[in-house]
Amino acid sequence: MRIILNADDFGHSVATVQATIDCFAQGALSSASIMPRMPATQQALAFARAHPEWSFGVHLTFVTDDEERPLLPPARLPHLCRPDGRFRSSNQVRLLGLLRRIPPDEIAREMEAQLAFVRDHGVPISHVDSHGHTHKFAPFRQALEQVLPRFSVRRVRNVQDLYLRRPLRSPTFWLGPMWRRALMARFVTTDQFFMPTSAGDVAWAEPLLRAARGPTLEVGVHPGPDGGEPFRAAERRELLHLAALLRGSGHTIISWRDL
Repeated sequence: MRIILNADDFGHSVATVQATIDCFAQGALSSASIMPRMPATQQALAFARAHPEWSFGVHLTFVTDDEERPLLPPARLPHLCRPDGRFRSSNQVRLLGLLRRIPPDEIAREMEAQLAFVRDHGVPISHVDSHGHTHKFAPFRQALEQVLPRFSVRRVRNVQDLYLRRPLRSPTFWLGPMWRRALMARFVTTDQFFMPTSAGDVAWAEPLLRAARGPTLEVGVHPGPDGGEPFRAAERRELLHLAALLRGSGHTIISWRDL
């Protein structure tokens, strides 16, 4: 099986950038997705420019947890932004996306700005994914079809299909197969995708390898340091364990550029 180990949120904070860099140094990552306009985005961009041996994508951001802001003036993004100029919450944007109540052209404007931002800082863009996985919804897919050809980008993260426990309350669990087919018909992506936040607090590296069928798999993680956000620290530790299991296992770690 060919496996992409990708760090999301590259640029989120100084601590998460350093944890991601440490994972690269230990052979536990092959790719990372850069968040535009975050506190440590410039550090992430500098690392990406200095390391062309790995692949770097754009973690397209249309929702806010706290720090996330658009690159364009919020007045140009009335369906994505709140009156205070910040993006709407993840749940709000997901619902609007599911109901197709966000104009694709509005999404495309901000998407193009984010891709151009990373490109213009000297980083070749290997792929895209998104904060909160909004790109699986129809208006976002339509925007991807509009914008990605302008940047010669064809590789897009798939929808999660690999779970270690059944998230019966998750719309993605039930609607994911439809969204996967739509993405796979339009873009280059992996056959399977796994994100450990869906596994809760369980150790996931060994069960994941038993469950995966490939032939290509992306594992998306959010590395962080011990003493920081607990889920990020736990994901970093289990990612290092997964990388150790993969060495000599017959599986191959690839980057997004190799897909």
